[in-house]
Amino acid sequence: MKTYKYLSLLLLGSILFASCDDYLDRPPVDKFTDEEYWQTETQARTFLYSVYSTLFAAYGTSRNPTWMEEVGDDAISSPIQSAYSPDIIPSTDGSWTFTNVRKANYVIESASRLNESEETINHWLGIGHFLRGYFYSSLTFQYGDVPWFDRVPQYSDDKAELDYLYKDRDPRNLVTDNIIEDFQFALANVRLNDGALQINRYVVAALVSRLMLREGTFQKYVSGNNEVAQKCLALAKTASELVLSGPYSPASDYKSLFVSADLAGNPEIIMYRKYIDGILTHFMMNHNFDIEQNGASKSLTESFLRKDGFPIYYDNEYWFAPTAAAFFADRDPRLSYNFRPQYYPFGGNNAPFSYSRSGYSLRKYMDDSRVGEKSSDLTVGYNVTDAPCLRLGEVLVNYAEICYELETITGADVFNQATLDMTINKLRDRVGMPHLEEIGGKPAVGGQTYDDPQRTKWEPNNDVSSMLWEIRRERRVELCYENGLRSADLKRWHKLDYLCNVHNPDYRYGAYVVLTDFPAAVKESVSLAAFIGPDEAANAALTEGYILRNTDVARSLPTAKNYVKPIPVDQIALYRTHGYTLSQTKEWQTEN
Repeated sequence: MKTYKYLSLLLLGSILFASCDDYLDRPPVDKFTDEEYWQTETQARTFLYSVYSTLFAAYGTSRNPTWMEEVGDDAISSPIQSAYSPDIIPSTDGSWTFTNVRKANYVIESASRLNESEETINHWLGIGHFLRGYFYSSLTFQYGDVPWFDRVPQYSDDKAELDYLYKDRDPRNLVTDNIIEDFQFALANVRLNDGALQINRYVVAALVSRLMLREGTFQKYVSGNNEVAQKCLALAKTASELVLSGPYSPASDYKSLFVSADLAGNPEIIMYRKYIDGILTHFMMNHNFDIEQNGASKSLTESFLRKDGFPIYYDNEYWFAPTAAAFFADRDPRLSYNFRPQYYPFGGNNAPFSYSRSGYSLRKYMDDSRVGEKSSDLTVGYNVTDAPCLRLGEVLVNYAEICYELETITGADVFNQATLDMTINKLRDRVGMPHLEEIGGKPAVGGQTYDDPQRTKWEPNNDVSSMLWEIRRERRVELCYENGLRSADLKRWHKLDYLCNVHNPDYRYGAYVVLTDFPAAVKESVSLAAFIGPDEAANAALTEGYILRNTDVARSLPTAKNYVKPIPVDQIALYRTHGYTLSQTKEWQTEN
């Protein structure tokens, strides 16, 4: 019954706030802004439900769930690779909005009016500061410099208020310092436990771990500011350690995290989204078995290690698997947990599963044993499996990376074998993979150091160490197709060139297929690329080879402007109309 109560409140909050618009465009007039409302904790809680869907991205109710993020290098490239987006300054941009910042400031200003205990007031103050930090983290990651609003503006003709409302952008580093202060306040005041499906201190800490790792590595690799990077990463480390000290442990079954109808009580889950038949449902299961998939890239699927813990190309420069059975044999079990060990290439009859344009068929969010059941929850759009919005697995891979990055910046001994054992190796234990070891700063398995040959191919300047390469690999594998994290990773690492086929040709390819193994229709709908290796001549007729998606235009290498968005034309015009100036992003100032 509690679940229905929380869900009903969430839906109520969403409806009541659905018409809210950017406060820079019009005053937010609704019944929740009078002082009579903020009297009880129940009222405060109801107010906050309107932002839950933004905080905790879930499976969604469309046929193309953004959760799976089929635009990064984990998914196979399109035939014509468009320029990085945006490639021109847009007229409008819905992401340039401060509506949720205003809500956060309103919570901070209103919490003290609650007729509740000091602890309760401080909890809601902490929630407000957390929300402000969260929403500003999103804005800075997209736009860099943004105006910092630390209070709700008053709508009047008073010049001081207009100056505040139409203030220009503040420096990113100033905003980042304020975000850090907000997060620190939240971590000190938000309750450790506030009931089921509520924001508590562990939820805050898990998101701070994610966001401060994101900002810290962006500052290091894109902005080149190690001082700010260190501050962000130090807070990310503190937040991660709070989660690691909490009541969480890796679930015994990796697959159960993504196909469960009820994640309540799962030891790995920090926050999840509840779906209920007839009330709130999704498409994710269908997208994994009866809706066409773009498909994973060769780049992703070959990132999964061999069962012995070594990369697939480690001792065989020309390794390739002529069949699906050979490709999936003796690999990290997470490969077959995420993808079906059989190819379903574009075209032809692939029943009971839909086709994948790359041949690799995603199964992560579907229990294949249920295919064929006559059950209402398998109907397209009526799935009810819970969404794991925040889980310990992410915090563990965060922590390994945070410690490594902090050590490279400060020189302090914060990354060692103990770090790996409490993070990555816990996740490997779950799937029966050998432990990752650190010997003399290099990755090792069973006492044998190694260096993935793919690293030097992708990193010709050697700017990613062999150890960091393995930490990033583990993140990619463990969080495969989860929550839109990969694209943010590439941006914060200054690695958008991985999305350029000229630099990363494996992004173009799918599975290695033999056309005679499939219906004739496949031969007419799939472009192939010859296997590059000692047997290349045998494939000259192209009756077999890697599925090739990018057969036409490939994008150019990224430039500085591709790491930060421009301010839309309408917002600059809005400021000008009122006699103020909103500065354009410096990387875009030469654009028309």
